[in-house]
Amino acid sequence: MKAYFVRKAADREVVGLFVAASTPALASLVDECCDPAECEYAPASAGGLMVAGSTAVRWPVPGESGETGLEEAVFTQQWDDDLRGVGGDLDWKPLAPAAARMLRTLGRRGG
Repeated sequence: MKAYFVRKAADREVVGLFVAASTPALASLVDECCDPAECEYAPASAGGLMVAGSTAVRWPVPGESGETGLEEAVFTQQWDDDLRGVGGDLDWKPLAPAAARMLRTLGRRGG
C-alpha cells in the first residue's frame, strides 16, 4: 500500500490523501468524490496525520457519530514541508491513465 496526495489538475484544488495498492485502485477511491480523470496525484513520503491534542473521540467511532477524531489533525513535519513546497517539489502525475485502466477492468468484470 502507498499513500498519495490528490488534487484537481485544472486549479490544484485539494481532493484528499488516499492509501491504495495501485493507481487504478487510487482512481477508484477518488471516483467516490470527483472525476479521477480530472485529477493528478503525487506519492506521499513517510509521514502522517496526527492529533496533537487530546480528543474525546475513540476508535471505533460508535454509531452514527459525525466525528472522526481527526477534526483537529495536522500533518507531520515532512508532509507539511512537502505540501508547502519547502522540502522540494512533489512529482505530480495525471490520474487519467489509471482511471482509464480502472474503467477497462470494470468493463471486463461487467461492472
